[in-house]
Amino acid sequence: MRNVDRLTPVQFFVSTVRPTAAEFLSEVRDIRRGRLAAIVLHHMVDHAALEGYSGNDRTEMQAKIDQLRKQLVEVCPDVALIHDIADASKHAILSVPKKAARQLSTAGQVSRPPGIFAAPFGTAVFNEASWVMATLDNGTRRPLAGIVRQVLMMWEAKLFPVGPFPSQKQ
Repeated sequence: MRNVDRLTPVQFFVSTVRPTAAEFLSEVRDIRRGRLAAIVLHHMVDHAALEGYSGNDRTEMQAKIDQLRKQLVEVCPDVALIHDIADASKHAILSVPKKAARQLSTAGQVSRPPGIFAAPFGTAVFNEASWVMATLDNGTRRPLAGIVRQVLMMWEAKLFPVGPFPSQKQ
């Protein structure tokens, strides 16, 4: 691999992950921001797993990423759900998994109920109840904000175990 400047996991987290997640958490009805938050949280695993790695072997790199993801899921099970949400956002429909069971199968399972003026009479919800939701394959519905918040807090505890968190101007 050629010698190039790379972002450290802390730099990626501070410059991209935290602000993207914060934008979504400040507007939990914005499905685009929710998907972006899931995607950058998903990519955070790659940045952390490959820190200091200078090889160019795709198989070895993927093994490092898979190993770290497995460790993180043990600490924070929502890491696996973020992985599925980000993958579904990229691929639309997820194939049958080879290693771990998927919790959702399609991008459409991350959605927002229509607001009061966007749905047929009697079927809509008030804006406060129109958060972005993840509907899992087993029928469970969870607010995406809670999932994002859990994974974000896990990364903050891992990257900054003694706090305070650095500012974005790193």
